[in-house]
Amino acid sequence: MSFRQSKVSGFPAVALRSGELEVVAVPTMGMKLTNLRRLNGREWLWRSDQIPLALPEQGTSYVETADSGGWDECFPTVGACPVPDAPEGTPTLPDHGELWSAPWSSSVYDHAEGTTLSGSAQGSAFPYEFQREVTLVRREPVVRFRYRVLNPGNTSFPWIWSSHPLLNVQPGSELTLSGVTQVKLDAVHGRDDLSEGDVVSWPGAIGGNSDRFTFPENGGWAIKLFGDLTGESTLTLTDPRKGEQLEMVVRAAEVPQVGVWINCRGWAPPGRQPYYNLALEPCIGAPDRLDVAVRDWHTAQVLEPGEERAWALEVRLPG
Repeated sequence: MSFRQSKVSGFPAVALRSGELEVVAVPTMGMKLTNLRRLNGREWLWRSDQIPLALPEQGTSYVETADSGGWDECFPTVGACPVPDAPEGTPTLPDHGELWSAPWSSSVYDHAEGTTLSGSAQGSAFPYEFQREVTLVRREPVVRFRYRVLNPGNTSFPWIWSSHPLLNVQPGSELTLSGVTQVKLDAVHGRDDLSEGDVVSWPGAIGGNSDRFTFPENGGWAIKLFGDLTGESTLTLTDPRKGEQLEMVVRAAEVPQVGVWINCRGWAPPGRQPYYNLALEPCIGAPDRLDVAVRDWHTAQVLEPGEERAWALEVRLPG
């Protein structure tokens, strides 16, 4: 059997397994992925040791109650913000979007390509249907993500989307972003040489060498940055200690930006101790707040009534 019912921290989960990889999802937690690894290999998805997995509740703070790790999806915003051009009194869009706390319907099935876990959710602030398919490829160490968003309503709305995988890193972990030579900073913690809004070289201005950023032993800082992608881009995280790599492959025609949250023990939610982790986030639109993407960065998308958008990304865990 290529999929089975499982449990993660006591919550019902679905585990997909091929001859080389395993992916685990918890449907009741916004279809959060909690595990992504080669069989007998290192776990790539970070898990908080300070915020336990918990069933999401609408209206609660993501960073205080749901920043437990794993892979979430953020739509129609990432950062909490007002709805652009909405009448006064309209509720703000929630932190990390609506999907992490929305009820999802899901199904899992085998087919010629492999095994697919399909999930869908409905919008609250805007009229949309969001679908994600996660396919564990049968004969390759590959996970394919396919996305679709449809506007079944009669009004258009602006949106951005970001994948939100939080990844395990340690001092010595290496990050490369093919084709990215400069980035724009959206948040800076613990560094005096960088400021929000700066456009700087990648990875040199962040502390890397000519082609890669290496997580430092002595951190104490964190930054969120965005880069524009070109052609087919490969985003690579390497663990030299284990001799393993994670590669994300995206086409810029579909997914034009990447957001990168580099946390070198420089940030944690209020009342928690800072830690190392990395969010490597292919995205459509930047920065994290939809209103800023509309007003200042001019990268937000608009979905017209009856319109559908589809895109994809691929995760590879080469042997």
